[in-house]
Parts: sequence; structure tokens; C-alpha cells
Amino acid sequence: MRAEKTALSATKTDTPLLLTPQSVSVVSMEDMRTRSILSVGDALTYSAGVFANTKGATYGGDAIAIRGFGNDGTTGTAGNTYVDGLRLGGTGYVSGALDPYLYERVEVVKGPASVLYGQSVPGGLINMVSKRPKAEFSGEAIVRYGTFDRKQFALDVTGPVTERRDLLVRVTGTWFDTHDIYRFSGRKRVLFAPSLTWNLGDSTSLTVLTHYQKDDFAGSTLNWLPTIGTVIANPNGRVSRKLFTGDPNYQRWDRETASAGYQFEHRFSDWLSFRQNFRYTSTDLDNHNIYISRLSPDFRTAGRQAFGLREHGDDFTIDNNAAFTFATGAISHEVLAGLDWQSLKYETDRVFAVAPALDVFAPVYHQDIPEPAPFQHRIYRNRQTGLYLQDQVALGGWRLLLGLRQDWASFKASDLIYDVGQKSKNKALTKRAALLYAFDNGLSPYVSYSESFIPQYGADYDGNNFDPEKGRQLEAGVKFQPAGTASFLTASVFDLRRRNYLTADPNPEHAGFSVQNGEVRMRGLELEANVTVKEGLTLVGAYTLLDSRVTDSGDAVSGINPDTLAVESRDQQGLRLQAVPRHNASLWVNYVSPVGVALAGGVRYSSSTYGDAANLSRVPAFTLFDASVRFDLGQWLPDLQGLELSVKANNVFDKKYISSCVGIDRCYYGQARNVIADLAWRW
Repeated sequence: MRAEKTALSATKTDTPLLLTPQSVSVVSMEDMRTRSILSVGDALTYSAGVFANTKGATYGGDAIAIRGFGNDGTTGTAGNTYVDGLRLGGTGYVSGALDPYLYERVEVVKGPASVLYGQSVPGGLINMVSKRPKAEFSGEAIVRYGTFDRKQFALDVTGPVTERRDLLVRVTGTWFDTHDIYRFSGRKRVLFAPSLTWNLGDSTSLTVLTHYQKDDFAGSTLNWLPTIGTVIANPNGRVSRKLFTGDPNYQRWDRETASAGYQFEHRFSDWLSFRQNFRYTSTDLDNHNIYISRLSPDFRTAGRQAFGLREHGDDFTIDNNAAFTFATGAISHEVLAGLDWQSLKYETDRVFAVAPALDVFAPVYHQDIPEPAPFQHRIYRNRQTGLYLQDQVALGGWRLLLGLRQDWASFKASDLIYDVGQKSKNKALTKRAALLYAFDNGLSPYVSYSESFIPQYGADYDGNNFDPEKGRQLEAGVKFQPAGTASFLTASVFDLRRRNYLTADPNPEHAGFSVQNGEVRMRGLELEANVTVKEGLTLVGAYTLLDSRVTDSGDAVSGINPDTLAVESRDQQGLRLQAVPRHNASLWVNYVSPVGVALAGGVRYSSSTYGDAANLSRVPAFTLFDASVRFDLGQWLPDLQGLELSVKANNVFDKKYISSCVGIDRCYYGQARNVIADLAWRW
């Protein structure tokens, strides 16, 4: 592994990480190969400030929180997932969960980022950078087999198609068939992503990026488990992590997503350049789930609801910006001026029914599920236009960053069942300022202030309209890169406030609805290090301390008392956020020997979390161990040049643990031991 020297996401310019006054983590393609990652969540498990795979394999392993706030894959407004700097939309019920084989690196920008990106979760954003065509012919083919009968094949080929190397192509694709530890959890995926780059001279380039992904997941994406029997003792025993709370007669998750876009760049001179990025994404989702509600007094029979939807989404997003580089005396400026536009239209048709109860200790499947009745058929149109300006000022070792953005957002909803409509408009001015000093010895301390804005469209279950969400953060930190080395260390402290944010409605009968909280304060400390100890030996370490608190709320929230096994209510004011660990730490050690054998191992620790908004139940802390070994067969036999055999294991000791609970009877087992063997040929 090696530390990445730059990240485009934090400033939308080629600013070195050492001179970026913000905490940023970068996971390279080399890192992802070393750990044979299966999801974007897997890629981020060793990054500071990130709590990944919070819901096990649910949503494809992409339930991720940054600085305590995250995107669980079901956000209908802004999430925290971007691809090539453009927000990744979908439908009202799902976004993200694209296959990580599409990307050459993953960047995590921590803290509010609305000045450059518009609506964004205040904890930060994840920007996946797509694989692009290269001027040299190269590629790889991977055959994979692993736990849960995982069968996978991947192919990635790139190179020029003209003698002048002005036209480059790349074709990336993968297919897999697998399942999870619980029953009826089959998962299939097909991905195909061709791309093309046309270099129109030395100053102009056009890259076209496309992808098609089809997911056929038979198992539940809402495999909720009861609190009593997982994190609270149940008189009947512990609920099995193989328990499936749905029914194969009803369950399905079929999603088809395709995108096409381009990245155009033209350099007019040494001081002026222009970029335009565009993408259109189409998403179709057919999702039917059965989920449990409260256990009955016998603590083994769970009531259930059947919920289904069909949705189609059309997502357009475009970002135009011009970069000006000039000097005023001894002061140099790098000014970025941009205009972006986002439009998401999706139609949702939802049904609901009461499903037969389930004995969670002796489940009976293939039951007769009543035909769900329609309860919602709506068309939503969300649009946002943003105008932003950023100036990076340099004077000697000083770096000053100033940013300003104006957003205009609109929302329109049409209810096709009741023939009613709803319209709303929001606008916001967000600001950003930061100061950094770069010492000659590689030390760069900084301070920063940033804001975020999310227009909250729609209403809660009772029809109350949501207020806009706003976030703000103060951060101070220091970065260090010893001269002449690839090592990189970052330390930061922050105070992050999020107001009017949405969370899932804790009432099981209100599936698909959200509730709005007042203000949450998140204070924290992050330490991250990517260190080359000596030739062939690298360490990646991370530690996060989070102190979360609800600082403004008039709501009463509920949880289960572990002593009485009864539901109790408490005032939310002063409580901590559910599913947010106070401590999170990890260490990954990688050693590459001169004889072509690479050994690696890691440990991940997460402290206990609260399992409900009332802070009555606790999810125990857990420690997990990972390991991998790789053999460069070409170093042993020249005829096998480019061939590598690797074996990776996550959760080596198969620890049974609950990754999180996000309300009464919404608990998730963490991922079981997963062993993957890869045979890869790279040329």
C-alpha cells in the first residue's frame, strides 16, 4: 500500500493532500486489490471517521456513516455517495450500491461539502473515481471462489485503438452468484462498463463513461431482527444469525441501473481551463419485503408486514467549472468558478399488507402471503441549481481557502391515487473558509469552517412538511508527510452540528417514512496513518472518537428496557445517537517479501452503541480480525508472469456480533467469516 498524494474531491482541483485544509481519506486500487474488497463498505473499513457495513450485507454492504452521519441506501433526498464528483441518484427508495470493480479509487471527504457539491450529508461524502482508459495496453482477468458458494469472474482491459494513441478504450465487467449466511438469500449481479477517451490535441480531451448493472437479490434487504433475542436476553434463547424474517413466496430485490456521461476538459492557456462533467442515470427497482414488528408476549412470535414497491428514476446531473490561475504580486490565486444542475424524477408505486406472524425460533416458510393493497402512487421531481466560487490563495507557506455557494432547489410531488399535488422551493447560501501553513519539514496544521444544506422535501407519516436541513462544522488538524517518503499522517478534531435531519420512522407500520429531529452535535477526534516502515512493510492505522448528543429536541422516543423487556419512552433531549460508536479503531499491516509472497493482517474494533433512540438497549462492542496472503507466481515460474494467487478472509474467527440496531426490532447481524480465493492474471 502507498499513501495517495492528491485527491480531487476536497477542492475539485489537483491540490496535494498535504495542502488540503480538510480531513480526507483515499483508498487506492492497490488497497482494494490487497483486501479483495466486495463492496464500497469493505473498501472503507480501515479509514478514520468511517463506520462501514453498519447493516451487515444489507443493501449490498454499502450502509456507511461518516462522522456519525450516513446514507443507509434508502435516502430519497441527498445521500453521501458521488461518482466522479457528481451526486449519485436513483429512485426514492435506493441509490448507490454500485459494484466497486467500477472504480480506481475511493475518496472520503469529511465534514460539510455543500460549497462545491450542493446538497450533501454534513458528515461528509464518498466520491468513487471511475476507471478510465489508458494509453498503454493492459488488463486483468480474475476468477474468484469463496464462502457462501461465491462464484465470480471479472475482466478489465484497456489500451489505444489508433497508432497516434489519441483514441483510448476500456472495457470493465464482472459477474457473480452468491448468497449470505441466512436462508433464501441468493444474490446475482451482472456489470458491464465500457468507456472511451478521445484526446483532441494537447489541450482538449473527452472521456465517455457508461455502465450497466443488474442485481437479482432473492433475499431480504430489510432482514430486521428483534431486539429481544439479539442484544437483549430472550427467555427462549438467542435468535440465530441464520434467521430469515421474510418469506421466499414474496421476497425479491430486482434492480437495473444504467448510466451514460462524459468528462470534457479544455485548457485555453496556462492560466485558464474549463471542465464539464455530465451523467444520466436510469434506475428501475422491483422490491418486495416482509419485515417483522414487535414480538408478542411469548417473546418468540413476531408480527409482520408485507411491503412492496416498483420505482423508476431518471437522474440528470451536470457540473461546469472554470479554473483561473494568476498572481497579484507575491500572492498566487487558484480560482474555481462553477455552475451545476441536478434533476431527479422518480415514480413510485407502493403496496402494503399484514403478513402472517413468524416464530423466530421455529420459522415456517412458504406461507400464503395476502395480496398487498396499493397505498401510494406518486411522481416526484427534485431539481437543484448551484452557483459556486472558490479561491485558493498562497503566500509563502500560507494557504487560505475561501468558498461561497448559492443554491436554488425545487420540489414537486403528484399523488396519482388521490389526485393531489405538492410544491415547494428552497434556497440557501453556504460558506467555507480554511487556513493552513505548510512547514518545510512536511508539517501542515490547519483550521477550517464549512456548512451544508439539504432541502428536505416531502412530509412525515402524519402529513407534516419537513424543514430544510442545515449543518456546520469547525475543524482543526495537522497533516505530516516526511520529506522523501510515501508516509502520510493526519490528526483532526471537530465540532459538527446537524439540524432538522431525517431518520427512519421508528414505527414499524410506517415503513418508508421518516421523522425529523431538532439538532445533533457531533464532536470528535480522528487519527489516520499510512506509514512505510521499511521496504515492503506498510501500516495503515486509524482511530476515531465520537461524542454524539441530541442538543435540541422536543420529541419523546422509545426503546426496550433490558430489565423489564417492556417498551419505555424518554425525552430525546440530551441523549446520544443510536448506532454511533464512541470509539472505532483499526490497523492493517502489509508485508511484501522479495520472493513474491505478500502477507497481510488487520484488526478492527468498534465500541458499544445504543440500539434505540431512547438509549435503553446497548449493542455490545466487537473486535474483528482479517487476513490475506498473495503469491506472485511469475516470480517463481517465468512462464506464469503476471499471474497471482491470493486468499483473503474477513472476520477470520467467525465472531457472531450485532453490527448495529437502529430502533426497536431493527437489529442486524454483522458479516460472518468470508473467505475469498482469487486467481488473477494481469498484463
